[in-house]
Formats: sequence, C-alpha cells, structure tokens
Amino acid sequence: MLTTPMLEPHAQRWLRARGNAPYGPAAHTPAQTAQALREHAPARRNPALQRPQGRDVHLWHIDLRDMGTDAVNLLDAAELARAQRFVYAHDWRRYVAAHAWLRRVLGAYLGIAPQHLRFDADAHGKPMLAHRHANGDAALRFNMSHSKDIALIAVTSGPEVGVDIEALRDDLPGPDLAAGVLSAGELDELARCAPQDHPAVFVGCWTRKEACLKALGVGLGLEPRALDVGLQAQRMTLQLGSGEPAVDLAPLPCPPGYAAALAVVGGFAGVARQDAALVWEGMS
Repeated sequence: MLTTPMLEPHAQRWLRARGNAPYGPAAHTPAQTAQALREHAPARRNPALQRPQGRDVHLWHIDLRDMGTDAVNLLDAAELARAQRFVYAHDWRRYVAAHAWLRRVLGAYLGIAPQHLRFDADAHGKPMLAHRHANGDAALRFNMSHSKDIALIAVTSGPEVGVDIEALRDDLPGPDLAAGVLSAGELDELARCAPQDHPAVFVGCWTRKEACLKALGVGLGLEPRALDVGLQAQRMTLQLGSGEPAVDLAPLPCPPGYAAALAVVGGFAGVARQDAALVWEGMS
C-alpha cells in the first residue's frame, strides 16, 4: 500500500474512476470495499466448463493487458489488500488481472460465479480451492504463474500441478544466483555454455525447478539446487527419493523472450491449451 498521504492507492483510484468508490486513500478498508462490491455484483451461475479428463492438463494462456470490465469486483478482501500494497500501477494491474482471470477460469469449471469462490492454503502456503468446492475424488487442482503481461494457469482433475513462466533477462544468472539455484552438475553444464546462452538456459532451468517445487507444494522448503533437472529443455521424470512420488516435468512453448515449464506429480497425459473466450461464453 502507498504510504504517502497525497498519493492514492491504485486499487482505490481504479474503483473511483469506475464510480464504485468515493475519492480518498482511506475511504474504505479492503474488507469494506470487497463487501460493497460483492453486494452489487451480478449473481451469475455459469454453465460448467468440461473438466480435464484423467491425467490431462488444461493450460490457459492469459494476456494480462485484458483485465476485463469487472476484474476488481471479483477479488476478495485479502486479494484487494495485497493489490493495494503494490507501488507501481503496472504491478497492481497485472496482479488484479491475473487473480480475476484465475477466478473466472475456476468458476467456469465449477459453475460458480467467480466472486463467490473461496480459497484455502496448504501447510506451505500453496493456494487451493476451499473444501466446499470439492467434488469427491475429482477435486480441481490448479496453479498459476505470471511474468510481465503473460499468465499461465494449469488445471487438473486431481493430480497436483505446478507451472512457471519467467521473462528472460540479460543480466542473469550472475555467480551468486547461479550457485544458489543450480546443482553442481548444472553449474558444470553452465560453464560449458556460450556466455550469450546463459540467460536462456538458466531461466529455462529455473522455471522447471520452480514448477516442480510448486507441484510438490513445498515452495522454498526444498532448496532449488537440491533438484537436478539439467540445462537441456526436455521432458523428464524426477524422482526425489525412495518412496516419494515421481514428478513429470516438461518445458512449455511460450512467446519469444520467455521460458515456461509444467510439472505434475505422478505424471500427465496430454496438455490442452485453452482459449479465454471459453470463459466469456460460460459467463454470457
């Protein structure tokens, strides 16, 4: 949240511009704003979107420049509070757009208005749908990642899933970051790569590790350098230890200047790219 009294938080400015809130940085708390928006939100009951079958994965590519007209209205108090902490307008816009799209996508599968979805978190903070939205053994699992104006949302019908997308940067990795992320074998591989290839191979490796950690739900509880995924962008099965479930890990196609990866605990069958237009059709 902006702390300078003369500056108005981006979320509040957006609401005021749309006629939903009076001027002033302290006009409403996030909880009050969320409640007011929800009271005036249209009560939608979306026809349910076909869920992924078996071990298939639905992968949604989202352009965050398209927020949709009701993006702010869909977020809950916690999401609004976090959004208000962003100082820069582009960060606020991307966060709001990403979380609004996540709600639209999941709501389309469940036949529930996006603003009525509730979320919980596991012991490591991985978001999940609240138990009330579960459907026996076919509970939806999802994961989201966004970088700049691109978001990826991966959805399965049961298997734990992780996805990551990152924009390439010419200044990566640097010796300290490389030593903190790469295994000894990966550091040797990096040393054999041409310097101009370092950003792409490092970020590609990082997305595969991040997707794996997110699928396992351990976050940074497991150090990235403890995972050896190599620098080659190829599908692989990662076995972390005896008795631990295998993780199916694969790079994903993405626009130039980005790297992305998908991980599914226990393996995945097919990956079907989904069109955001399906969400709008379900809401019409």
